[in-house]
Amino acid sequence: MLIPFRKMQAQGNDFAILELLGAEKTPLPLAELARDICARRKGVGADGLVALLSDPQAAARMLIFNSDGSRAAMCGSALRCCAYLLNGLTGKAEFRINTDSGIKEARIMEAEIGKCVEVDLGKPRLVERDIEVEGISGSLVDVGNLHFVSYCADPKGLELRWGPILESHPRFPGGVNVHFVRAINRGKIAMRIWERGAGATQACGTGAVASVFLGIELSLLDSVVAVSMPGGDVQIERTKENSFLLRGAVADVFSGVYRWTT
Repeated sequence: MLIPFRKMQAQGNDFAILELLGAEKTPLPLAELARDICARRKGVGADGLVALLSDPQAAARMLIFNSDGSRAAMCGSALRCCAYLLNGLTGKAEFRINTDSGIKEARIMEAEIGKCVEVDLGKPRLVERDIEVEGISGSLVDVGNLHFVSYCADPKGLELRWGPILESHPRFPGGVNVHFVRAINRGKIAMRIWERGAGATQACGTGAVASVFLGIELSLLDSVVAVSMPGGDVQIERTKENSFLLRGAVADVFSGVYRWTT
């Protein structure tokens, strides 16, 4: 089977994207395909597989599968990649994209770094504050998906040591994304990432929002924050309505056809 795809990335958070806008459903076994096409050494290599389908309520519907084949309800980086792709296909600058976490709004902006994509990820929810798991203190934040965020003095390497343990810990029955964060000043943080179903990644858009949201709750941060991740920086802004905007560059890496033998 020959499957056309686009490889895209946002701050190194990379995806194989299937542009399927002619249909609302696909017969492809996406979970199985995700495991194969996302494999770093035997496939295309990506943190996740995204299927972009047509949707009667929005410009498109985004389905996300992690590299291990598990379903992801939301992904800020993938959402920005899809908006960038739609901009190239339609020439429009604003989109409503349906996800498993509801319809999200996206727009294309011009910035000093070139074309930038901004998405509104809505109002995060503090599920549980100041909990301790395996000796790690943090808080649980919902941004359409769950994140365990721990502020610490030096996050470097902690994601590799504790991410695999916390991701599937019994304390989080459905699994969780894990972030270790350092507040550099009131307008900047640095974070390390372990994503559920994908492992250590270069960036995580919803994780950046969760980390800034918690930092504001802890009175550590202002309403506009630069987030430094291993793959690059994004900007998070809390609006007057308490929604959180995620802004950052996106790159269209290459297109191809994946030869898949089921």
